[in-house]
Amino acid sequence: MTYLVAEAKTPSNFVSEKIPQAERDAFDFSRHRLYTPLGGARWPTDRWVVDKERRVALVGGGTNGNYAADEDIATTFWETLLVEGLSVGVIYKRAADLLEGKDPVTGRRHVIKNLSDTYLYLPAALYARKDEVIALLEEAYFVDAGGPQRPWIRGAKVDLTAARLDTEYGHSKHGV
Repeated sequence: MTYLVAEAKTPSNFVSEKIPQAERDAFDFSRHRLYTPLGGARWPTDRWVVDKERRVALVGGGTNGNYAADEDIATTFWETLLVEGLSVGVIYKRAADLLEGKDPVTGRRHVIKNLSDTYLYLPAALYARKDEVIALLEEAYFVDAGGPQRPWIRGAKVDLTAARLDTEYGHSKHGV
């Protein structure tokens, strides 16, 4: 699947904003997790991309540290997609698919932002809705990447390597 802005029936309802303190305080770390390379019961950031109507939010979690330091080593990113109060782990590498054409104002080549080599860790209650979760992730990532403000970003897609139950996360290694 791919979220393409040109094919979207309506504009996305996702917005980037500061996470309200009430949401941060209400998050129950004994029942849910926020996926970060360091783990722990804390919010890794103070911003999210959220669609309040659908009760979905994308929260950044961090990297394995190679992004700025190691040019030839792929960087792994951790994020959490909150869907109706449930946490989905999203571990991926960044990429972009180049498209024909350029933005006439900036001259930037058209791209589709790509979450490559993606692992999803889904709670059992969402596992059967995996395709819906991926579609929500693609839309949220498009907004997170600045797609609505950057006309050269034409969409976002998830290249899924594996979808696993969240109970398997503790046994997985992702570049840490």
